[in-house]
Amino acid sequence: MAKKEKDILKNLNVPWITKDGYLDMGKLPIDSTLRQAVGKNYEEFRSSCRTLVSMYVAGRFEAAIFLYGLLIHNNKNIERKEIIVDALVHVESKESVDLLFRELQQTVSSNSTRKYINAILKSLQGYSLENTREGFEALLSEKKWSHRMKNKFKAILDGDDF
Repeated sequence: MAKKEKDILKNLNVPWITKDGYLDMGKLPIDSTLRQAVGKNYEEFRSSCRTLVSMYVAGRFEAAIFLYGLLIHNNKNIERKEIIVDALVHVESKESVDLLFRELQQTVSSNSTRKYINAILKSLQGYSLENTREGFEALLSEKKWSHRMKNKFKAILDGDDF
């Protein structure tokens, strides 16, 4: 980057842009991202979820809390919930695991929810088995789940793709 451009950045007081002109997701302000996340625009919502994950990965652990809240805020919008669940694969924590298993418990298994349930399973499969084993073993003993779903749970426990 040219010296003139570096001087311009320095004078703008934007600490989330590095000397080299890159974004530092650990310092990026979160306000506009949160506004987009609760707005009506679908693409802005999707983008805000990706930005929150990038912030989390950069050390902004509070970004995960906003993802959890978005999952609850969008409790009746399965398309948005699926985007959030896809983002949560990058947030391996006890809270994420508990939240995703709770989503499985609260979601009625049907043709219209199959894609969402598979997204939840994919996210959980991305976590270490040490953090998810107990949850999957509990699901295996529930009558709610079909034989086919239980086979998916077993496959994940065996370390296979479902």
